[in-house]
Amino acid sequence: GMTALGIEAFSQFAEQGLTIIDTRSTESLKQGYIKGSISLCSPAIFGAQIGAISGFSLSSGFSPVLLVGNAVQDFEPFLKQAPDGSNNWVKGYLEGGFEAWKKAGGSVDLIIDVEVDELIMDIPFDENLVIMDTRSAVNFGNGHLKDAVSLPLAQINDPLRISAIEENDNLYIVGENDDEAFLAATILKKQDIHNLRVVLGGWEAIQSEKKAQIVKEPGMLN
Repeated sequence: GMTALGIEAFSQFAEQGLTIIDTRSTESLKQGYIKGSISLCSPAIFGAQIGAISGFSLSSGFSPVLLVGNAVQDFEPFLKQAPDGSNNWVKGYLEGGFEAWKKAGGSVDLIIDVEVDELIMDIPFDENLVIMDTRSAVNFGNGHLKDAVSLPLAQINDPLRISAIEENDNLYIVGENDDEAFLAATILKKQDIHNLRVVLGGWEAIQSEKKAQIVKEPGMLN
């Protein structure tokens, strides 16, 4: 089976630059998570994004990752999503999960979240407010909040895109759903961009907000 790692071994691997992937639900994540880790709580999103996140290449396979979750059996659906030939890509999982890490005084991070109506109220008053939409370019073109910036998840590790984010930007992340938005938030925070908030409920919540100004840009689809 998978290797259970104590706090010390886990920390050493993390310091060597291994990616920590937190597979717990976004509800759990809201209570805090290991600083620098990436939130991937849905096996489907995991399957779609894991290559980009861990630097997977067909020649070298994965750089190994560390897993954090509530129970070992929770990892099964994720392991099934990995590309073939990558069975060695998990170094191990943290014994006792996040609670053990917290108890041991490990460094913890938090993601601030807001409801759509809070975002809508802030827009007119905050000149540094940037709405960052992490949905696909096609979905963005079909409708998005006025003045939103498109940064699809697939491009969120692009250094050029990241360097365009100003230090005083107040980022509000809009995803397809909370799972994607929290994933985006953890990736950005890992790159030391901490001035951000997740807009809860994703695109669905925005569409059902009467005061939301939604625009279409079908021209983007070409």
